[in-house]
Amino acid sequence: MLNVRKCFGTGFERFALIVIATTFGLYSITLLAKGDGSQSPREIIESHYSKLKKSYDRNGALDEEIETSLKELFHLEKLASQVLQNHWTDLNRYEQKKFVEAFTISLQKQILTEIGNHSSRGLPSVRFNSEETKEKSAKLNLTVSGDKGGSNLTLFFLKYAKEGWKVSNVKYEDESLLREYYSYCDEILDDFSIPYLIAEIKGADYVVLDDFEAGEVGKLPVGWSWRDRDDDKNKPYTIRKENGNKYLAARDEGESVILGKDVKWNLNKYPYISFRWRAIELPVGGDERYGKTVDSAAGIYLVYKKKLGLIPESVKFVWSTTLPVGAYMKRSGIGKPWMVVAASGDEHLGEWRTFTFNAREAYKKTFGGDPPDDPVGLGILSDANSTHSKAYTDYDDIRALKHADADSGVKQFMKAE
Repeated sequence: MLNVRKCFGTGFERFALIVIATTFGLYSITLLAKGDGSQSPREIIESHYSKLKKSYDRNGALDEEIETSLKELFHLEKLASQVLQNHWTDLNRYEQKKFVEAFTISLQKQILTEIGNHSSRGLPSVRFNSEETKEKSAKLNLTVSGDKGGSNLTLFFLKYAKEGWKVSNVKYEDESLLREYYSYCDEILDDFSIPYLIAEIKGADYVVLDDFEAGEVGKLPVGWSWRDRDDDKNKPYTIRKENGNKYLAARDEGESVILGKDVKWNLNKYPYISFRWRAIELPVGGDERYGKTVDSAAGIYLVYKKKLGLIPESVKFVWSTTLPVGAYMKRSGIGKPWMVVAASGDEHLGEWRTFTFNAREAYKKTFGGDPPDDPVGLGILSDANSTHSKAYTDYDDIRALKHADADSGVKQFMKAE
């Protein structure tokens, strides 16, 4: 959850008062949903406040009404696109949807917090000071008064052809809802990626690094790429869907193509990594220690950094055919990853299994020293080219977690070529 006082200041707190006073308790208002524009902005606010007051007086609870009310008074996707500005067009449609959901949750949480901070004697009252209404835009100046003081605020509206009047911004003196959110989001995106921003803005305990829901069934996953030398190779990866859930299926029969995704998150705040695997077929005689057998049914790389922008420092968690769980090794060669055996053998073939590891400790126990605060990406590789066999595995729900009961997975050193 965003820290209102730290991130947005007192102006945003006062913004929350007006939203509390004017937005919630929406049960039976249908004019907005119809978008016929028959109500003026002031009438809309008065109607919302009246419904809210009745609802609050009846049961004192507003939790269930907040999301519906936000969607009725605000054009949330338009606001979200203005908050992200140039970043918005860089997102795929699924990421845009997830950001709108996170933005809505953030507003909900802020408002619930401010209700608790300012409504010890009931809801604040509203006094209209002035109203300016044009054909497609409007501005309301109001005073909101609660038992802990009052605030003068301005609500800006735009009129849409189908939706009718929607609040487009809220200001208190020089404080602006859009500007404060824009500053917050832009600062995060200077250093991190959109999945991290989505987690932060809604106060989640984990970052969805990828769940493959953005992809089209039968196609390669969105946002992933491969090395130039693999351009002409068959890519043995495809999005599949099962019981309404999308996942990545790898069916390697000798291609050995690594998929990579550039994604940055804060390893200090989310030090654990979690993912789901379902191994279907293991490479025959796979043994990650040697070049002639270095095949794994499944492999997920954590790319901590790239030296000179090119040479990766990675830890690769693998499902091995033969090596024991907890074994770790590093083959000779520039840019080779440390490999850590997360699963082994055929006992659980065909089963979805979830694994969680301490990513900070995995780096410390392999490369040594503290890892960078912001990993730079992920990799996926199911390969069977060395053993001339097959490696079939499904992947899903790669996440970075704030909290977990998990260690590094690094147990037993094994010498490799």
